[in-house]
Amino acid sequence: MAETIAVLGAGIMGAGIARVFGRAGHDVRVFDVRADAAGAAAESAGGTAHGSVEVAVDGATIVLEAAPERLDLKLALLAEVEAANDDAVIASNTSSIGADALAAGMREPARLVIAHFFNPADTVPLVEVVPGPATPPATVERMVALLTAAGKTAVPLAQQVEGFIANRLQAALYREAMHLVERGVATPEQVDAVVTAGLGPRWALAGPFEIMDLGGLDVWTSVTDGIFPTLGDASAAPGMLRERLERGDLGAKTGRGFLERDADAPARFAGRLAALLAARTDLRS
Repeated sequence: MAETIAVLGAGIMGAGIARVFGRAGHDVRVFDVRADAAGAAAESAGGTAHGSVEVAVDGATIVLEAAPERLDLKLALLAEVEAANDDAVIASNTSSIGADALAAGMREPARLVIAHFFNPADTVPLVEVVPGPATPPATVERMVALLTAAGKTAVPLAQQVEGFIANRLQAALYREAMHLVERGVATPEQVDAVVTAGLGPRWALAGPFEIMDLGGLDVWTSVTDGIFPTLGDASAAPGMLRERLERGDLGAKTGRGFLERDADAPARFAGRLAALLAARTDLRS
């Protein structure tokens, strides 16, 4: 059944999310404070652009919040939605703000669920679905069904946890990657090569528990006993990351991060990722 879906925020993530639902046959409405961005995102999704939150969410059955990752902005936007729409499910695309923090500012927190898409939102299959403290199971199930019908791999979490699943796993790998570089064991380029030539291809087809099963749990008991005590245990961003932040070396957006990057790097990566995911689908079918 087609839903009326309002996407609030037409940045890279919001525009991608709008395309996901537009391609799935839903009525998509887009709002952004930048009218040109809203118009471009709506056009790419086969939807319509609107000049206010109130108009965009009027009559919507699903509202997808994709504002910048600031709690104050998101709380203000959620308040506008609640004032203009009495019954739509309200889904936030936050990647780091807890559902409890978002729900605390709402009149009806049971309407809230997190739907965490990954960039590029219309390419990466995964969406993490996270309940808030008052979210009923039926709301989570409805969001999972909506996303699954749109071709996504929707993974519902039983409860909130900081960073959800994917970002916690990424953070663990990033922490150890920077630890190895800071110790002088390898360069950033060498660490990247280990992941893309070894770990990455396997992980594209099997997750960590399947990999452990395939290797043998006796082997992995020995490996973890030996390696876990030696892993980096930083409890905050490592120095090599903070130093680059202070210099303004922010990665592709500034042309330099850990490596030299040009402005077309994100687009090239998105193209290669789409090709890889298409091949992965064929291999798993």
